[in-house]
Amino acid sequence: MSHFTVAIITETLDNLEKLLAPYQENNMGDCPKQYLAFHNVEDEYRRVYENESAEHIQLENGRVVSPYDEVFRKVTASGSVIGYEVPAHLKRVQVPHKQKYSSFDDFMIQYEGFSSCDEETGKWGYWENPNAKWDWWATGGRWSDSLLLKSGKRADAAQIKDIFFIEEANHEGVTIEIEGYQVPASLAPTFQITVAEASQAWDEVIAGKGFYKPEYYLKRYGDKQSYIREMLCFSTYAVITPDGVWHAKGDMGWFGISSESPEKAKEFSMSYFDTFIRNANPEHYLVLVDCHI
Repeated sequence: MSHFTVAIITETLDNLEKLLAPYQENNMGDCPKQYLAFHNVEDEYRRVYENESAEHIQLENGRVVSPYDEVFRKVTASGSVIGYEVPAHLKRVQVPHKQKYSSFDDFMIQYEGFSSCDEETGKWGYWENPNAKWDWWATGGRWSDSLLLKSGKRADAAQIKDIFFIEEANHEGVTIEIEGYQVPASLAPTFQITVAEASQAWDEVIAGKGFYKPEYYLKRYGDKQSYIREMLCFSTYAVITPDGVWHAKGDMGWFGISSESPEKAKEFSMSYFDTFIRNANPEHYLVLVDCHI
């Protein structure tokens, strides 16, 4: 349920799928088998089958049914099911799984929702990628045209030598100084976010109008100058280098919540250019990818 940016640095543009493959989640069952490991749940669920129970409802006639039995369905006038409602006077009872299901296999299929045990291992479980980082991806995506080229144009992919990085530009050509940060005069108006917008954004979050409390932004960025610098400098949540290694601030979870600390996030962003760009082969491509998990 989260989107995040990944920069893929690669010798050729037809290498993206190969570099991303080791980090694919097996949610659609199409992750390459070489990256999968079998997760055996048999012992865990057998303990549940042997020792636990589930709540059921005893009807007036003595019959015991599930709380989700059709007798408790609530439907609209058009016949659509909108929920289940158990009358308060009916008795709730615990039914052991071993009593309800004649075998462990029946329990796994009818209660836990498995279709069958795994054909290859003969065990109950599933195949997963222990290194999974994404379930689908798209070039650019929500961050389409976020790469600023030295020509002034924008792109989703380009050779590193053709991409504008402010860390390089501050040592070349004519610059102007805004909020104490030097920006090449010819390129200042073409940033994804302008210096003025970044400055205003900082003032708003420090005034308590941000997603987090002001204390978070102070801890994460330190001061206004550092905040503006990060907003102007190109960086992504993660990077895949040409050797196929995944580098990231942390582990991305649902709803855009990631595991890294403010200190780790700052360190990753501040060292991004020196770590991934400065010594990269200028003939290699940098491709901006929108990943989802």
